[in-house]
This record gives sequence, C-alpha cells and structure tokens, in this order.
Amino acid sequence: MSSDVCQTQRLGMISSRETVMLSGTLRGATHEASCIVRAIKVSLPNLDIWEYVSAAIERAPSELPDGPYNVSFEGRTMKVKKVAGNWVMGAF
Repeated sequence: MSSDVCQTQRLGMISSRETVMLSGTLRGATHEASCIVRAIKVSLPNLDIWEYVSAAIERAPSELPDGPYNVSFEGRTMKVKKVAGNWVMGAF
C-alpha cells in the first residue's frame, strides 16, 4: 500500500483517498495471468466504509493478446481491455 493519502471534508464527513497497489488476476478468453493493480481507495473512516473508485493495470505479462478481460482484486471484478498493448478500464 502507498502512503499517498488525501483527506477531504464535505457535508461534515471526512473521506480519505489513497493510492494502493494490489495483486490481481486477469481473465479473458482462454488466458489467465497475475498482475499488479494501482487503485484509488476512498474511505469514510467514521463509518468504516470504503470502495475503489478507479483502477489501472500496472504490471501484466506483455504476451497477453489484445482483447477484453476481467481483472479481479480484493473481492472486486472490473472490466478491462488491452488495445494496441495498452490497458483500458471501463465497460466493454
């Protein structure tokens, strides 16, 4: 985990945003591989609530072909796509 933490106060609630590095798994078609995910975690410490608001694939095997994948990390799954060798997050 990174120590890059930012706190914001809105409507009387304090939220914390931090960049974290997590182990993940990419799955697509007939391929499965480990990867590292850089995610932004937003927490409401007073309520003990948190969620990931964005994520990016940081390290993955370069030999994975372009196409749609699911990346799973920390019990969450997000859709990603490899296009021209680059990873793109979003619904596909």
